[in-house]
Amino acid sequence: MRSRRRLSLLLLPALSASILLTACGGGDTTGDEFTPASAAPIKAVAGCENGWTDPADRSATRAPARCAANAPAPEPLATKTKLVITAATPKAEFIAPIRWALANGEFEKENLEVELRQVPAADGLSLLAQGETDIMVGSPDAAFFNAVNQGFGLRWVMGNFSAPATSKTGIWARDVDGRPATFADLKGKTIASVLGNGSPTVYPIVQQAEKAGLTFDDLKFQTLPAADVVTALVNGGVDGAWVLDPLWIQLVDKPGLTYLGGQPAGEPLGGVLFGQNILGEKRAAGVAFTRAVVRAINTEFAADYKSDPAFVEELAKVVELPAAQLTQTPSLVTDWEIRSGTSTRLQDAMIKSGALKYDAPMDESKVVDRSFYEAAVGHKD
Repeated sequence: MRSRRRLSLLLLPALSASILLTACGGGDTTGDEFTPASAAPIKAVAGCENGWTDPADRSATRAPARCAANAPAPEPLATKTKLVITAATPKAEFIAPIRWALANGEFEKENLEVELRQVPAADGLSLLAQGETDIMVGSPDAAFFNAVNQGFGLRWVMGNFSAPATSKTGIWARDVDGRPATFADLKGKTIASVLGNGSPTVYPIVQQAEKAGLTFDDLKFQTLPAADVVTALVNGGVDGAWVLDPLWIQLVDKPGLTYLGGQPAGEPLGGVLFGQNILGEKRAAGVAFTRAVVRAINTEFAADYKSDPAFVEELAKVVELPAAQLTQTPSLVTDWEIRSGTSTRLQDAMIKSGALKYDAPMDESKVVDRSFYEAAVGHKD
């Protein structure tokens, strides 16, 4: 039986992200001060011969990078280092590899002391930008891009997951005149979502809209609590909705509704963000953290991890969710890599939605740093 350690989640008092970011006038450090060089020369890593895929490969059939189980092996830091992580929703499946690593001592093997705090996303980004914390688990949303554009030292350093082919998280629409709905039918109609126009989901929405000959301005959005999104769609209060896990299960095979698509296949839209501490003096600790998470993925989350009932029971305790809820949806395709151009496509969509305060996407080098997982798996060009 695997050893378990109690995971303590500390809820911080709410902070005002907008006040903190504005007060600094763009920050005392700029992203340009951080280089993509890892803490030490990259060397080959045993068991990780297949631990890298071409970032330009966006094919739906691309197999994610994988190392052997228990690889990459720990390389403990000479001095114990503390890292503080924030997450808005620690009781979520996408954070499971990090929580599993924490509960099973993977960070301790790297001589890291890791503390996970539950903090609202906006406050978490402020703390990260100010150097009060080291890591944020979330997504490169509009607040992240705007902060980087203002000069804060932040980078998107790891992906989290690609949607499994059987997932139906995404846009659902009410059928029209007895036929299956298309995205073009949503022109001028209202789409419900728990997320705003600055979230990464704007990217697949804009992508589908443009394929249908529409623009973002052709759509109307209404923000609703997660529990109300499905009700509004089924009852006709809205014509479309972005439906999250596991709520879409309620809509499968329901007459009068059509699933239109969701997150692009094989392309993570969230993951891990590092702040100025790790991008600067704690860089070696950042590589060690990444190595521990990648090792957890390869050991327990490499394939269909929900096919093992015993592991599902363990995972349910780690992420504090009912096992029955976890098994309602397919296993996520865990994926620590970031695809080329994803950050540009995200920015482009958020510019079109009005969520970004600048007019052209920043270069990928300003917002993405793959060097941490490159070092962890031993990849070098």
